[in-house]
Amino acid sequence: MNPFISGLKDKVILVTGGASGIGLATARVLAASGARVVCADLQQSQDLPQGCEFRRLDVSSEKLTQELVASMLDRYGQIDGLVTSAGISRVGDLESMALQEWEQVLQVNLTGTMLSARAVASHMKQRRQGSIVAIASINGMLGNPSNLAYCTSKGAVIQMVRSLAAELGPCGVRVNSISPGYIHTPMTIMLDEQPVGQAFEAMHLLKRAGKSQEVGNAVAFLLSDMSSFITGVNLPVDGGFSAAKVIAI
Repeated sequence: MNPFISGLKDKVILVTGGASGIGLATARVLAASGARVVCADLQQSQDLPQGCEFRRLDVSSEKLTQELVASMLDRYGQIDGLVTSAGISRVGDLESMALQEWEQVLQVNLTGTMLSARAVASHMKQRRQGSIVAIASINGMLGNPSNLAYCTSKGAVIQMVRSLAAELGPCGVRVNSISPGYIHTPMTIMLDEQPVGQAFEAMHLLKRAGKSQEVGNAVAFLLSDMSSFITGVNLPVDGGFSAAKVIAI
C-alpha cells in the first residue's frame, strides 16, 4: 500500500496520541508524504519514522498543551494541521462504572480534544488556514451497552467537530472527524483472538478488521489540500460496519 498523500509536503502537523496505534500510523503516512510531524504522547515510541519528533504531553492539561503549541510555533513558525488521536477506553455500564473512570475517559477523549483544538485555533485563524482532524469512533455513532463512557465521549467529539467547523469555517479552518471501526491496534489486542472480536469483525461488510494505516491514509487526506472543500464531516473508516446491520453467525 502506497502511503504517499499529495498536498502535505512541508506542512507542520501535531498528532496527539502519536506514539502508538492509529496516531503512530497516521504520523508515518504524514512523514512519508513530506510533512513535519510532532508526535505528542505520554510515552515515547521506539518506532517513530524519519520526519517525526516526539514530545511528551498529557492532553488533559491545558497548560502543557498550550506550552507545546507555543514551542512548535517558536521552532517552525506555523502549525498547519492537528490530529487528536489520544484516547482511552474503560469498560463499564451505567451502574457498574466507577465515577473516576467515567471522568477520566471524558477528560482525555473529549476535553483533551477540545484543549488541543483551542491551543491551535488562534494561530490557524490568524493565518486563515489549517485543518483539524479528530479521531472519533463508530461507537460514537452507535450505542454499545458495555462501553458507556467511551461511546459518550466519542459521540460528543463528533458533535464538537460540527460546532467547531461552523465556528472556524469563516476563518478558513477546516474541522473533520474520522470514525474507525474495528482496527487492529494495541487498544484492541485483547479482542483480536477472542470469539467476541471475531464476531465483531464479521459484522463489517468487508469481513475483516482494518489496519491502522488505512485510518492514517484517510486522516492524511483530510489534512491535505486535496480535501480543501471538506469540513464538518464525520467519515467512517469502518469497512462498512455503519452502513448496514449484519448479524454475525
